Formats: sequence, C-alpha cells, structure tokens
Amino acid sequence: MKILVGIDGTERGERALEWAARYGAREGASLTLIAVVDPAAARAYGIDKQTGDAAIEGVLQEAKDKALAKYPGTEISTMISVGKVVDCLVDAAEGHDMVVMGSHHGASVGETVGGAKGLRVSVSVDVPTAVIPCDWEQDSANHRIVVGVGPDESSINAIKFAVREAVTDGEQLDLVSGWGLPAILTKPAEAMGGGLDPVGEQYQRNLEQLAAELREGNEGLDVVAHAVEGSSPTHAILNYAKDAKLLVLGTHSRSALGRTLFGSVTHSVLLNLCVPTVIVPQK
Repeated sequence: MKILVGIDGTERGERALEWAARYGAREGASLTLIAVVDPAAARAYGIDKQTGDAAIEGVLQEAKDKALAKYPGTEISTMISVGKVVDCLVDAAEGHDMVVMGSHHGASVGETVGGAKGLRVSVSVDVPTAVIPCDWEQDSANHRIVVGVGPDESSINAIKFAVREAVTDGEQLDLVSGWGLPAILTKPAEAMGGGLDPVGEQYQRNLEQLAAELREGNEGLDVVAHAVEGSSPTHAILNYAKDAKLLVLGTHSRSALGRTLFGSVTHSVLLNLCVPTVIVPQK
C-alpha cells in the first residue's frame, strides 16, 4: 500500500502526517510526502527559487524525520511538485492507494493543502482521501467508526471501507442516515402528508436491514443503525459523528467536472470538519 501525504509546514500538515504514519504503520504502507509549490504565490511574496526550494526541502526532511522517529520501520520518500495545488496532488495520487491531507475548519480557498483546494482533491481522485482536522488528537476519540449511508449507490464502497476498518481495529460500526426537511418546510409537509414520522421509520428499517446483512457477512462485527432527523443531512451526520474515531463518506465517480463540483453533503461535512474523515469514491 502507498499513501500520499500533503505537507505544507503548518499544523494541519502535521496532523495529516500523524494520522497517515499511524495508519500506514498498521497497514505496512509506504508514505510519499509531497509539498506543492505555486510559483505565482512565491513571486508574490518575493521569495526566490533557491530560497524557496531550500525551505521546502527542510520542511519535508523535518516531517520525514518526525514520522521515522515514531515509526522507524516505515518506508518514506519525499517529492516537490510545482504548479497548481489541486492539479499537482491529483496527478501525484496516481500510483497511490490513499491520499491524506489536513484541513482547517472553513479554510479559505487561498490556503495550500487544505481549505477548498484540498477538499477538491477528494472528488478528483479514484482512491480514498482522508482529510484530517487541524485540532485532531489521535487518542481523544471514542472507539466508533461512523459511515454515512445515502439514499443512492454512492455509499457502497464507503460502507465496505468502513466495515474493513471496524473489523481490523475491533471497533463498533455505526450506520447513519441523516434525513429531514428545513424548518421552514416542515409544517407545510406535515399539513399535506400527515407527518414525517413514516419517512424516518422507513430510513431506520432500511439501515437495520443493511446492518443485519453486514453482521451476517462479517462474523463478530458490532454494527448499529441510526436514522437521524435534522434540518439538514450534514448537521445530522456531523452531530452524530462529532466524537467518533473516523467518519467515512462516499462520493459518485468523477468526470472532468470533478475538480469543481462536490456532492453537497460530503462537501458540507468537509467544510465543517470535526473528526478524521475518509471520502471513498464509488467507481
């Protein structure tokens, strides 16, 4: 297994490295630490190429040394890519099995590896992308793997990934669906249809059926199902997963538009990140 890790010299990059090194040690994976240089940004700050290259090489070497100090058997390489951040990371992801990056909460589009640019990577590659919040602490979470289950087929590979994580680590797997209407539409909907309870009950039945199937196919798997009502699926999932060890979400397969368009729930969750979140493409 090969993991590509975005390094940018900030706290979010450190969190991404910590998560990737720990995950990689469990999987026996090699790590590629990548730093992306945007020449236009360097020129805007008056940084010449020689000075910039030396600084970046120093950041990468420091990150490598830090990972090796904790996981001395890990195979780690470094690389510097020049160009636009999203394009460089997506291109470098080829030949890797996972991409890991850090993110600030609600980061601006101008930030390097994280923010809107980093989030776009997750819908532009064909491998799982782990996005790690800058304030993540590896031993602070409860032992639960949460996977968001959508109403279509975009969650199939995400569920498979989450099952594997739960089985490997011996953790509880929580299947979660967020459902509901914005508050402004709830009363009209109730007036027309006699209430929303049947909708929630159907979501719960669907999840319980899926949970039963997963238990049957994975001996010893501890799996529970929760249909969570909320004014938006994003808030329902975020609130449920706020103290989880890992949140797993799915996306539809991407096309050329993948670098500019997101699934709405996945996009919103990543912009309000609270726990390490893995985005798994449905190829």
